[in-house]
Amino acid sequence: MNSLANKLASQLARFSPSFGKRIDDPLTNLKVAARWVESLPIGDAFKCQQAILGELKRFNENSTQYTKDRLAVLMLLDEKSRDLQDTLVRQYLRNPRMSRPVESQLWHAVYGLYWEIARGYHAFVLHFAREAGRSPHESRIPLLALRAILAFGQLLKWRTIRYQPAGEKLWLRLHNLYRVTETEGFHRQPLRAYAEDASDCSCETAYLHILMLNLADSGTLYPRQLDLLDHWLCGWHGMMRLDNRLDTHVHNFVIDLSSDQGPRRVRKPDTDKPLRFWSTADLLQRLQEIHLALREGRAPAQLGLTENTRTSESLELLDHLQRQWSSLATREQRRAPRESIKRLVDVAHGLGAIITQIKASEAPASVSPYGTGFNDSEADDVQVYGFITDRTRERISHMQAPAGPNAPDVERWVMQDESKCGYGATVESRDKDWLRVGALIGIKSHDAATWQLGIVRRLARLNDDTSSVGIETLAETPVLAMLNGTAPAGYTVNGLDNSGASLPYSSLWLTSSAGVDSVIIDPVHFTPGKVVQIHGAPERRLVALGNPIERSEGWMRVAVEPVNS
Repeated sequence: MNSLANKLASQLARFSPSFGKRIDDPLTNLKVAARWVESLPIGDAFKCQQAILGELKRFNENSTQYTKDRLAVLMLLDEKSRDLQDTLVRQYLRNPRMSRPVESQLWHAVYGLYWEIARGYHAFVLHFAREAGRSPHESRIPLLALRAILAFGQLLKWRTIRYQPAGEKLWLRLHNLYRVTETEGFHRQPLRAYAEDASDCSCETAYLHILMLNLADSGTLYPRQLDLLDHWLCGWHGMMRLDNRLDTHVHNFVIDLSSDQGPRRVRKPDTDKPLRFWSTADLLQRLQEIHLALREGRAPAQLGLTENTRTSESLELLDHLQRQWSSLATREQRRAPRESIKRLVDVAHGLGAIITQIKASEAPASVSPYGTGFNDSEADDVQVYGFITDRTRERISHMQAPAGPNAPDVERWVMQDESKCGYGATVESRDKDWLRVGALIGIKSHDAATWQLGIVRRLARLNDDTSSVGIETLAETPVLAMLNGTAPAGYTVNGLDNSGASLPYSSLWLTSSAGVDSVIIDPVHFTPGKVVQIHGAPERRLVALGNPIERSEGWMRVAVEPVNS
C-alpha cells in the first residue's frame, strides 16, 4: 500500500512541484542524485559540503524506508562528499590560530557530515541484520558496517580534537555495531571501504584502529598529532587481533562491549561481561624499530610514516605512543605525587602578555595584574566554596580596576591540585579561544614575588562552560632579555651599512642548572645558528640560537650557545 502511495505521489509531483518531492530532488533516485551533485558549484568546498550535509539530514529524517534506491543515494552522497570533507579537514588542521567563530563553523561542518553518514549507514546495518535471511541486500552488510565503523571512528576523533568527551553514546553505538559484525561472522573479512583507499581493511581492524587512537590520547596531543597518528595506524593493522578469552601473559588491553566507555588496560576483568582482549607487543616492537631507524637518519616516509613529516615530530610522537600503549607494569608513572589545594593565582597567557606582566612585577610597588591585589573576600570564598562567587566578583569589580592595558590577557584561576611539576585546575573556558594544549602561560600566586612559566599539557572539555586543565611548570625562573640580531661587518643594502641594524625584540631567558641555557622567543625571529646580542640576562652578551627544544603556537624555546666576540 505504501509503495502504491509513493508511486502516486511521484506521478503527481511531475505535474505539481509543490506536491511531494521536487522533480529535481536528489533523494528521488540515484540518477537524479548524481545529476544534482554534478550541478554543485565548483570552487567553494564549504558551500558544496553544506549542500550535501543538508540532503543527508533530510535523508536520515525519513529513515523508515530501506530500499535499494535509497541505499544507492546514501552511498553516492557519502562518496561524493569525501574530497570536500578532506578539504575542510585540511583547512582546520593547518590553521590552528583561527578565530573561535571560524573554528566552530569548520568543526561543526566536519563533525555534522560524519554524524549524518554514520547515522545513515548504522540504520541500514541494523535493519538488514534484523532481516537476516530475508533481505535481498544482505551481501551489502559487510561494506555498510565497515563504512559505519569508520564514520563512528571519525566522530570520536573529532570530539577528541576539540578535547570533548565522547558523549551521545558513541562508544555504545560503536560496540553494538561491532557485535553485529561478529554475530554475522564477517568481522575479519577484508574489504576496500572506498575505491580510492590504498589497502583493504576489515571491520575488526577498523574497530581496533579506533581503540588504539583513543588509547594514544590522554588530552595531551595536538590536533595535528592526532591526525598524523590516524594515518600511521593504517599501516599497523596487521599487528593486532581481538580475542574473547584473556591470556594474562599476552594481553594488556581490554574493551567492554556492553559499556559506553572506551578501552583500558587489563587489571581485574569481569568475565561475565562481553569483553575483548588484545596485545600491543608486536606493535611496540615495530615502534622501537622505527624509532631507532629515525635516530640513524632514515626519512620518515621510508619507514611507512606519512610524507612531509619532520623527524623530530615523529620521534616525539613515537615516544608518547610507546608510553601510552605499553603494558600496565611498564606504563608511564606520574613524576611527582599530587596534593589537593585551593590556591588563587593570576594566569597570563601568550608570550607578549607574560613579558608585559613580568615587566610590571619588576616595577616598584607592583600589584596583581588582575587588579589591586588579592582581596580577603576572594580568599575566603576559595576556602569555603572552592571558587570565587559571583557576588564577590561583582562587589570587587566596583572596587578594583585593571592595572594595565594587558589585563584582559590575565585571568584569575583556582588551582585544585599541585605537585613539584605543575598544577591541575578546572576553569571556565567558554570564551577562552587561546586555551589549547601547548599554550604558554605565566603563573603568579598571591604570596609569590615572581612569575613562573607553565605549559598546558592536558586539556579535557567537561562541558560547554568548563575544562579540566593540566599544567607543567618550568623549573627555571624567566628573566626578561632583549635580543638584537647581528649582521656581518660591511653588510650593505643600496650602499648603506646595515650591520646590527635589526630592531630588538623581547624574550624570556632561562638559566638551567644543568648548564644548557635557553631562550623563549616568537618563532618569527628564529633562524638556526643565528647570532644575537642579548641584553638583560646575566653574563651573556653574544649568543647563537641552537636547536629548538619545544615549540607551539606563538612561542618557541631554543637552546643557546655562547659566541666568542
